[in-house]
Amino acid sequence: MTLALWTLCFLVGIGFFTWQIYGRLGVLLKLRRDDDRDYSMATLGTRLKNTCVYAFAQFKFFRDDQPAGVMHIIIFWGFMTLSLQVITMFARGWATEFVLPGLGMGLLGGPYGLAKDLFEVGVLVSVMIALSRWLISKPERLFGFLPAEKKLRGHSHWEAYTILLFIATIMISGLLYDAGRMVSLASEGGLERQWQPVSRWLSTFLGSNAELAGSVATASWWIHNLVILIFLNLLPRSKHFHIITAIPNVFFGKVEPKYRVAKRDFSGDTPLFGRSTPDQFTWKQALDMYSCTECGRCSSNCPATATGKPLAPRQFLVDLRNQVYANQTALLKKTGTDSTFDVFIGEGKAVIDEVVWSCVQCRACEEACPVNIEYVDKMIDIRQHLVQEASRFPSELGRAFKGMETQSNPWGISSHERDAWAEGQEVPTIESNPNPEFLYYVGCGGSFDSNSRKATQSFAKILKSAGVSFAILGKQELCNGDSARRLGNEYLYQTMAEALVAVLNGHNIKKILVNCPHCFNTLSHEYPNFGGKYEVIHAAEFVGKLVKEGKVKSKPPSDKNVVYHDSCNYGRFNNIYEEPRSLITGVGGAKLSEMDRSKDNGMCCGAGGGRMWMEEPADQRVNVLRTEQALEKKPDVIATSCPFCKIMISSGVNEKGLADKVSVMDVMEIVADGL
Repeated sequence: MTLALWTLCFLVGIGFFTWQIYGRLGVLLKLRRDDDRDYSMATLGTRLKNTCVYAFAQFKFFRDDQPAGVMHIIIFWGFMTLSLQVITMFARGWATEFVLPGLGMGLLGGPYGLAKDLFEVGVLVSVMIALSRWLISKPERLFGFLPAEKKLRGHSHWEAYTILLFIATIMISGLLYDAGRMVSLASEGGLERQWQPVSRWLSTFLGSNAELAGSVATASWWIHNLVILIFLNLLPRSKHFHIITAIPNVFFGKVEPKYRVAKRDFSGDTPLFGRSTPDQFTWKQALDMYSCTECGRCSSNCPATATGKPLAPRQFLVDLRNQVYANQTALLKKTGTDSTFDVFIGEGKAVIDEVVWSCVQCRACEEACPVNIEYVDKMIDIRQHLVQEASRFPSELGRAFKGMETQSNPWGISSHERDAWAEGQEVPTIESNPNPEFLYYVGCGGSFDSNSRKATQSFAKILKSAGVSFAILGKQELCNGDSARRLGNEYLYQTMAEALVAVLNGHNIKKILVNCPHCFNTLSHEYPNFGGKYEVIHAAEFVGKLVKEGKVKSKPPSDKNVVYHDSCNYGRFNNIYEEPRSLITGVGGAKLSEMDRSKDNGMCCGAGGGRMWMEEPADQRVNVLRTEQALEKKPDVIATSCPFCKIMISSGVNEKGLADKVSVMDVMEIVADGL
């Protein structure tokens, strides 16, 4: 009777679980694969490394708010260790003395028994900590208290409590099962007693009554296995689906440059101009949605959320996931390319326009996410729909688009003024030096913004003083189109990219110097898709090399306190953190203070993702918040390495009325001032 009942429970539980997974997996198989990702064997090594570091080693939890991070690590590794115990207890429904090969009470069995005992206790303690956070301390990021997460605040949290109670029940029943076996099989359990101290301690409460102990073991076995089966079937229908999908999500994550956008193919009968319906997502984007556990780390680090805008990355992803779940049946039945699905973006829809336009694409959310969910590509894809299909975007972007189309710069300033910064500077041009070793690509910010021109002139001064063979394109230089792409105007971007590549290749350019992280990222990682393959070197790296070679000598400034603001495009996108700092402290000789949010935890200046060209309400300005963070360190100088960062931080300092006390300088200005 027991055997038949267990077989029935097992078949029903595993059968229903398999049916649910079949539906979720079927959706992934139906969705698009036009994300320009490299899934070849050549990327296997990198994928395995990422999986080991982020999935198995739980790297991001070590820098998490504690004890939450350590708590999760213990629960994760507890489940990894106890998965063998689950298999064993399931199998004992048919063979009561089943033991996995190698895990008998021999060489491996004893140590495994000890690890299992300790992890069961560790997981129990972690569950208690988690329950105290949910019931007592209630951290803001868990409960969606942020203004942009009104929908989440309305959610019931029964699922979190249920899952935690399930986990506790599994741990307790596992310990009691082993304790009961120690008593009921006393003659055979000597080695178990030696290696399982917690179970041995619990067995003392059962005395020597083998019948009672056997009943406890049997009851614990049933509770353990039935809860596991119920738990399994709850996962695909809850945020805890990440227990199954997180490891694959990390494995299949982006190994290409972090901020490289997929090149959209506008040819063919049915080109995709953006994503606005559930069937237009890629399979990896849906896997991201499956893997979200709604922990809130993304929203807690988002500058848009912090300044009261309607975007919270967690809410955004949950809203998209709900669209996929709600349309699962239709997605499984879909054939061909025709879409009959409702658009999810717009007034009264799952996602409103303002959510997407609030994003500064800084990747703080992606850096914080423990399972490496990608948000930026989804934002850009939806913006492409709004710009290229719906023609619905903030009015001020019309001016920026027109400026890029007609004058090749977002300001719309006459293209003839592109090299006005070089007047009287004796800067070599491509005409006067037609075969330079390096081309200095200035970019729009360094060419047209009066404040940023100082950094451009400083870098040119350093290059000249070091005797570097370089030239500028002058009036031939064109905008690389970065802002157009980030804002969703992919067609305009591709037109601009092809035009600039033609100019660069026409002059046989091989090496390019830049002092703009947006130009660096675009020319390095995105132009190869358009036939533009160059060695792109950022200014801090190049000047640092000149310093080591003794070609640049700079006098230390007075003992000023300098705070360095990390550009997102240099930092989180390209891991460039130390080179600018080395110039400040090494060449500049200044005292460097770090903001509380710096390096990979830095905060955007507010200009990223094309937000440079959009207005912000006075009480929601990201640049002001970032400036306030810098001013907390009482700096004499706030250093930047990006023309747009310099514009935004300078504006913040001016708004605070401190322009006469705090200078905002590009790192190249700091070096050049001491030449």
